[in-house]
Amino acid sequence: MTKMTAMDAFAGARRIASQGGFDPRAGALTALVYDQGFAIGDVLSAIAAESRRSGWRLGGMIERPGPKTGGKCDMLLEDLTSGETIRISEDRGALARGCRLDLDSLSRACALVLSSLSATDLILLNKFGKAESEGGGFRCIISDALALDIPVVIGVPRCNLDAWREFAGDLAVERHYSCA
Repeated sequence: MTKMTAMDAFAGARRIASQGGFDPRAGALTALVYDQGFAIGDVLSAIAAESRRSGWRLGGMIERPGPKTGGKCDMLLEDLTSGETIRISEDRGALARGCRLDLDSLSRACALVLSSLSATDLILLNKFGKAESEGGGFRCIISDALALDIPVVIGVPRCNLDAWREFAGDLAVERHYSCA
């Protein structure tokens, strides 16, 4: 289990492909386990940038910053193959509580990734979140990619680690990140 702080995670991720430290294709399934508040998107973006510079064909979805509306941020995912951005949050009004995830948009994002799966060398996914913990979301991408021997790197919030371990079993390697 490797622990990294926010300061060294981004710098380390930028060197992963060129210095042989963390090769995202070394294991079939890699979980980037992180604490709430840790900028895992920066790490995934750095992995994507280094992988592209190394000539890897990328697939998957990583989060991009979205505009704030009503004090809440829109959740946007970028398809790493096409560059298309998909909004996966829904505006449920100022008084709404609970999950704002738009499951139809998440399904569309999954279909987009699956449509280009055979033309990729590496899949990056922003999060094993609530939808995945409950049996949906990116699970189909992970299983299809592994069936095609395409490695997968996915962010896993520490609060979903038990569900992740139940899903991944002994197939996954974990790298741990903390805000400390």
